[in-house]
Amino acid sequence: MLIDTDKFVTKRMDPKEGLPPDRTALIIIDMMNRFCDPKWLSGGNPEREREIAGVLDQIIPKLQMALEAFRKTGGLIVHVVNAKWTQEGREVVSYQRGRDYDLFDTPAMSVIEPLAPRQGEIVVRKVASSAFTGTGLDFLLRNAGIEHVVLSGQFGSACVFYSLIQSREFGFKNVWLEDAILYGSEALKPLFLTLVGHMWARLASTEEVVRALGTPSGKA
Repeated sequence: MLIDTDKFVTKRMDPKEGLPPDRTALIIIDMMNRFCDPKWLSGGNPEREREIAGVLDQIIPKLQMALEAFRKTGGLIVHVVNAKWTQEGREVVSYQRGRDYDLFDTPAMSVIEPLAPRQGEIVVRKVASSAFTGTGLDFLLRNAGIEHVVLSGQFGSACVFYSLIQSREFGFKNVWLEDAILYGSEALKPLFLTLVGHMWARLASTEEVVRALGTPSGKA
């Protein structure tokens, strides 16, 4: 049975809301060279490859915009990468073993150049789907005084979503950067926007988040 997403009310960030930069973190998940290769992601399907390339062309500039705003205002920036430490991948979660992942910090598993981390930005290396599993990310965010987490990257139907669930469990107030998230399939996008906005986080565009970073904290 198909779900009528129009029947669900989704939460959006209040237009008057501010996001205090000193208490807000931007988390960019799995925007690595291999994971941003449309040919690799498509599994050899030319039509899917073109679709993915088109979506990446849309979300990467949005991520650059968010990065620039966080850098300018002094917000905390966290880049998350997924790979393996050992050749056989014995330390990664079982369902990721055998996947075509290289070792951490190899070119394939490093953040793409347009979003490359700068000094003073955190890089979290994970061997699971969630950015929080086994990484100490919650510890780092709490030490930094973070209350608000802005989630972005890929996939909205997998790693970003897993991270959101744990972020909520840890008590952070979450924003889903709706125009800067890649999904496993664009057909999943409306479903996850509805699910996330209905239950898990506030939805916001990149422009709304950029504006909120420059707004007095007020309702935040």
